[in-house]
Amino acid sequence: MVAANYSPEYLAESRVALVNVFFSIPIPIEVLSTVFRLWVKTRLSPQRRLAFDDYFIVWATITAVAVCIAGLICGVSGGLGRHMEALPTEVIETFLLVDYIFSHFYDFAIASTKLSVLALYYRIFAATKFRILVIATAVCVVIWLIVMEIILGLGCQPVQGWWNAGAAATATCVDKLAFTYSTNIINLIFDMWIFTMPIPIILGLQASMEKKIGLCFLFSMGLGTCAISAARLSVVISVRSKDITWSEASLGILSAWEPCGNILCANLPLVYRPLARGIQQIRSTMKISRPRSHDLGARPSSSYHDWTRLNNSTLSNYATSKVTATRGNSTELVMIGRTGITVERDFKQEVHHE
Repeated sequence: MVAANYSPEYLAESRVALVNVFFSIPIPIEVLSTVFRLWVKTRLSPQRRLAFDDYFIVWATITAVAVCIAGLICGVSGGLGRHMEALPTEVIETFLLVDYIFSHFYDFAIASTKLSVLALYYRIFAATKFRILVIATAVCVVIWLIVMEIILGLGCQPVQGWWNAGAAATATCVDKLAFTYSTNIINLIFDMWIFTMPIPIILGLQASMEKKIGLCFLFSMGLGTCAISAARLSVVISVRSKDITWSEASLGILSAWEPCGNILCANLPLVYRPLARGIQQIRSTMKISRPRSHDLGARPSSSYHDWTRLNNSTLSNYATSKVTATRGNSTELVMIGRTGITVERDFKQEVHHE
């Protein structure tokens, strides 16, 4: 079909502005979220050092940003969001080449985020059987990533068949639709499995049901990204469209937001406390009419897990008439040996000197 067969209105239709906006927004969200996590770990954490889960999330953020940049290139110079009939052949080939590169970055972004979450599980949950399960799941994720990369690398012979029209005419390629469907289905299954793994252990903790529900909600927030994966699965059929530059706009946008959602959910368990306390401090400073005397006995604010422990040695230099301790609402997962975890509450200690 040639462009002359279509109306000027049809050929002028464009989703490029929409593509550029929705590929741009995840970039600052991903970067700021991960930078805040690293700041919390290196400045506010008692250990003040990074762990394997932090390195994985840094790599996931880099590749997720690369996904968005590739999408922006598709929108600016590759014709994503335009009808193919309105584009010259060289622009279509640019789109297909960048889309091929986009797929590699997408694979590494979603796999790295899963490995970051699993590394976090391994670090904070000390139960031996659970750790074995975490390692087995991580091995499956790595195998899945390797298989996807092999198919992308060898799925077309020659490899230029993925993007070059001349090479595609004689190339032998895998069924791209079947490959994309299988990739998305396995990805969705992994997400559902990984983000529900800690729930049985959390429900077995010696804690109130309220705290258990809160921890389950915190660690299963990633299930929300399954909705993005499911939505992406519903538009996968666009890879076989004859007007691929137009129909793949929705698929590309969802592919950019999926790793963004995963990164946010992977960072949340480590930043929610300082984030919540920061918001609380901002609110308190806005209450100008609040009497200052109310704050005299308050515990100094902290940006991280600052647990006040009762310790008699700290009181040996003072004569005291009364020591009271009030249980707070904060909890923290703490490793005990190699057999399990405990939930530690914070206390507010008041000492009245004579």
